[in-house]
Amino acid sequence: MQRSHIPPDGNALHRFVVGRDGEGYWIARDEEGLTGGVFADRSSAVRFATMESGHRAGAIRFAPASIRLSLFN
Repeated sequence: MQRSHIPPDGNALHRFVVGRDGEGYWIARDEEGLTGGVFADRSSAVRFATMESGHRAGAIRFAPASIRLSLFN
């Protein structure tokens, strides 16, 4: 699996990226690096990102399965 930086896609609605790290945990990370977290399951990561983004539609995007996220990249 590739580990890489997820570049912004130009869509201003997206604020959070949700995906898995190299150890299988779920990551929810603000695209500006302001906040984020590590979660045991996908629903918890999505719930966090939803709450942090003020429940805005389109505020969350999912990283491709081939990309491993980190809170720090």
